[in-house]
Amino acid sequence: MFLESFEPARSAVPVPLQARRSLSGEFVFVSQDDSVAFTAEACIDVLRSANRLIGDGAYDWVHLRGEEALRNEGVICGPDQTLVLIGGTEQAWRPSQENLKLLRSAIRNAARVCVVGSAVFVPMTTGVLGAKRLAVHPNFRPGVIETCSGVELHEGATCHHKAMSSATGPASAMRMMVELVGARDGEFTRIALSRYLGLSEPEEEFSSGEFWRYKRMAQGDEVICDALQIMLDHLEDTLTVGQIADILDVSPRKLERGFSDRLGQTPLKVYRELRLERAHRLLAQTSMPVGEVSVACGFSNVTLMKKWFHLKYGELPYDVRRHAFAGGYAA
Repeated sequence: MFLESFEPARSAVPVPLQARRSLSGEFVFVSQDDSVAFTAEACIDVLRSANRLIGDGAYDWVHLRGEEALRNEGVICGPDQTLVLIGGTEQAWRPSQENLKLLRSAIRNAARVCVVGSAVFVPMTTGVLGAKRLAVHPNFRPGVIETCSGVELHEGATCHHKAMSSATGPASAMRMMVELVGARDGEFTRIALSRYLGLSEPEEEFSSGEFWRYKRMAQGDEVICDALQIMLDHLEDTLTVGQIADILDVSPRKLERGFSDRLGQTPLKVYRELRLERAHRLLAQTSMPVGEVSVACGFSNVTLMKKWFHLKYGELPYDVRRHAFAGGYAA
């Protein structure tokens, strides 16, 4: 990959256009046609998952399906947005004449341009090629070489060079998005997001989105990270703050102060959030009786679990169970 040109600045202060050729949290996806719209939706799911892990709604997006949608937009992409052009792996994307002007303007405006699959032809057709190194699907390499001889074909499935990112196809598009998130929000987030989405080898331990979010907020604090791992390992046999502190050989006061400073919450509340997330997954993914779920997640009784579950998710455990087995229209 070529990540050295990434500029992870997020300032909202207006600056000259060339200085905004960096990473943005706002994305505009344009699909070549409906047949490749699923790729854009998969990329959007990466951003949705990133928001969940980061916890601050850092990413927003819009999705325009097909060139027909372009003509209804006027200005497609602003200087504080990332433009993602989604193509397939069979047919080269040659924009219609009436859309060339719109796409040319969008590419020039965008903070960053990403091309997937056959979308590699769009910046060439519009005469705006913001990079000279690209990841190109094998089906399109001959055409790219003939169309723009100055382009260096990158051997990997994704490439990031200057103000342009590229991916060879739908699968690598998700990886490209993870890399963009990682370049903007840190390597820890990239690794956590990759694991969370199943793009890297899964670990044996329970994969918890809340755990990764809190661990990221801890920013490497050894005591807090170790405490979070202890909590994750003891979701059923809930420990007290004093017991966790004893295992870590620190005082309960120091542990509570660390959680307050780094996570803005008490250890007990964080512990409860991890247990509730586990309960939600068991209710949605298994047929375990609700009473057994409450015990498996460290609650002394179902009534207590129902109370905290409703406060966190806005619904009761039984609603989640009915939805899991009967779909969105469960009574």
